[in-house]
Amino acid sequence: MSKPPEDLKTPVYVEIDEDQCTGCVLCMKACPTKAIRVKDGRVARIEGICIDCGECVRTCTKGAIKATAPKGDDFTTSPDLVISPPTVLYSQFGEDYLPNDILLGLRKMGFGYVHDQSYTSEMCNFAVELYIKENRKKPNLLFPLISPACPVVVRLISFRFPSLLKHIPPLATPREIVAREAKKRLSAKNECSPEEIGVLHITPCPALADFAKQSVSQGDSPPMDKAVGINSIYESLKKNLQEIDDDMVLHHSSGIGIGWGMSGGEIAGMNRNCLAVSGLHEVIHYLEKIEMGLLQEVDYIECRICAEGCLGGPFTVADKYQAKHHLQKLVRMFGVERRIKYNYVIKLYKNGWFFTERDRTAFKDVASPLSIPDRIERLNRVQETLQLLPGKECGVCGSPDCPTFAEDVVDGKATLEDCIFFHNRKRKTSTRASR
Repeated sequence: MSKPPEDLKTPVYVEIDEDQCTGCVLCMKACPTKAIRVKDGRVARIEGICIDCGECVRTCTKGAIKATAPKGDDFTTSPDLVISPPTVLYSQFGEDYLPNDILLGLRKMGFGYVHDQSYTSEMCNFAVELYIKENRKKPNLLFPLISPACPVVVRLISFRFPSLLKHIPPLATPREIVAREAKKRLSAKNECSPEEIGVLHITPCPALADFAKQSVSQGDSPPMDKAVGINSIYESLKKNLQEIDDDMVLHHSSGIGIGWGMSGGEIAGMNRNCLAVSGLHEVIHYLEKIEMGLLQEVDYIECRICAEGCLGGPFTVADKYQAKHHLQKLVRMFGVERRIKYNYVIKLYKNGWFFTERDRTAFKDVASPLSIPDRIERLNRVQETLQLLPGKECGVCGSPDCPTFAEDVVDGKATLEDCIFFHNRKRKTSTRASR
């Protein structure tokens, strides 16, 4: 693996405790981008491109790898700060609290502007339908379209399936639209620049925490300024929920918007041929199918890296299956008919309100400083090195598999002697020669 630049390397929100790590290589084997190496036979370190999928956190049996979000102490509630809660937050407090209660609880914590994402989610839900209807028969558009909602899926495609980047539609996600519109409206109201308006996103996973600092496309400013994990804000919000004395209505969506956070929620209510896939291995399996040219009859695929969607994010508090049950009850309670103004959404769609320009550069193109001839030469050297290896894929060398170890050898990050099978074979050969 060629060395990535600093801005693509290790994430801020995944940490490995070297004192607890035993070098069992489970995380190294689980990483979809092969970013982890086990050094000195016992300590795992992230050395490649991490896409914040959290698979290493789920796999580690020793508790040495943790996903850490900014704590509640890392931000200050302010009447000028916009907070953007995701719909998955509504599933975390049981059946005693409705979505509006949770939004009021956030206001009671001191946030002056609480923008519910669920209504915007319903609008985006219809906008996707409009986009499919408008483009389904165009020969230059590739199907199935792949949802841009999960940033880990977008990064996974960019790293492992760059040919599928064209399947991602240029549509903004609800969190991006909420942040963009909040900055625009409040800056106009307060007569200041949009950059002066802070937007805080409550996140169920490290990828969305990292997303808050990044721009959607090259040249743009980040859509959100800060992020806080659900687990970091949970206790404070729960305490405020018990003291609500306000009857203001902040929640306006139907069950379609509320269910957006669980697997299948994004495509619910869409009158198109859609699929919902969740879980890392399932997502990879379906991306491989799309790459082979299958599933072209499908209009839209909702992919989520976490099992059961955002309900299974590392920063959530409630059990994902209990949270799913609660969210399903809320969907039934609020109904499955969109509450949006259809003509208004169509007008916004035609005016480009839902669209954004996304960076379609593959991670490997950004990370590799080599020219095309040098890449070909490197690939040939990797293949020659691979021929010397046993193909055991054991991970004892400190790399996840033999092909990756061959790359590490060619890149000067390892030596052939690190392979115990190559080392033993060489030693036996030397012993026979000395006789």
